[in-house]
Amino acid sequence: MRAAVLAWALFDLANTFFAIAMLSFHFPLWLVEERGMRELWFSVALGASMACVGLMMPFCGALSDATGSRMRFVRWTTYGCAAATLLISLTSQVGVALCLFGVANLCYQLGTVFYDALLWSVAPPQRMGRISGFGAAFGYLGSALGLLLLWPFVRAGSYGAGIAPSALYFLLFALPSFLLVREQPRTPPPWRDVMRAALLRFGMTVRSARSFPGLWRYLWASLFSLSAINTTLIFMVVYVRKVLGFTHEQVMGFFLFSQLFAMGGALLLGWAMERWGARRTLMWIWLGWMAALALATVNVSGRWMWVVGPVIGFCLGSTWSTGRVLVTELSPKDQLAQMLGLAGLFARASSIIGPLLWGLIVWDPSRYRHAVVALILLLGVGAWLLRGVPDSSRVRG
Repeated sequence: MRAAVLAWALFDLANTFFAIAMLSFHFPLWLVEERGMRELWFSVALGASMACVGLMMPFCGALSDATGSRMRFVRWTTYGCAAATLLISLTSQVGVALCLFGVANLCYQLGTVFYDALLWSVAPPQRMGRISGFGAAFGYLGSALGLLLLWPFVRAGSYGAGIAPSALYFLLFALPSFLLVREQPRTPPPWRDVMRAALLRFGMTVRSARSFPGLWRYLWASLFSLSAINTTLIFMVVYVRKVLGFTHEQVMGFFLFSQLFAMGGALLLGWAMERWGARRTLMWIWLGWMAALALATVNVSGRWMWVVGPVIGFCLGSTWSTGRVLVTELSPKDQLAQMLGLAGLFARASSIIGPLLWGLIVWDPSRYRHAVVALILLLGVGAWLLRGVPDSSRVRG
């Protein structure tokens, strides 16, 4: 079991190489700085990809529940993501690169549905919070490793030079999970029966989700809050480069410094989740995000960002793992992948709304502070909705 937990957590580290290179760092900077693209066009490409992801995720969750197989789908989506990312490194055409990015992101995001559902296979119920936080800590370790291991390629070439190595590192660090994570053996039904069952269960997912205590309200809360959080993660590197004028070395130092706090936050808040419960912990996390962004609007300067970055890093450390546990606790276990898929639908919708809103506001470069205020308001709505979600320990009891 310990080997399976470690292997499961290593996949969280592995897929972070794609997130760093393609969503937060090298690919956006390649588009904006080296190819002169506006942030809005990256937002449009990301939004189109996320729309496809959002439509497919609940169906994929239902499919994995019907077959009882998650690891197989994790492998397929990983191979697809890595292959599309490698192809991006071979083209200089922005349009082709954006289309391939859409395919790679589709595979990456769908893989998280099956990966999240594996938590129930590797963690006993009483330790889900700690193990989920353990996986998140590995994810942020992956962020630091991604920055460090990809930096020599970027320094020797350009931002685009870090794209191909990110795909190879993804595959390399994913291998332990492919080899060591095992699921409960189950004889799969005929494929036609699987498809029929998946379609029927998908049709019931939204209706059944509304009957579970607090789950439906949490999903709407996550839509607003994650719109702000996803946008911050995607455009922070562009913000510190364009608005604050950070050098390449300063950007590296800033993100590595923030990642240290992310790893600490993942471990500490994973422990706090078991003590306070997932809902209360998540509320503090979202309030921390609001405070960090509020600090960023008080004094837009490079020095002030060295305070904002660690606060964001600490809150980021357990943002995803806490939400993952809360959905798991509020959902029936025989529909877990479906409900995680539905949560993914809302999360991916937030990846459309937030970045598009940001791109529209900062089309005028003098309105970056207005864009940050808009993110704070989104988080405020999410926190207000989260107040009405019942404590997950009471739901279990």
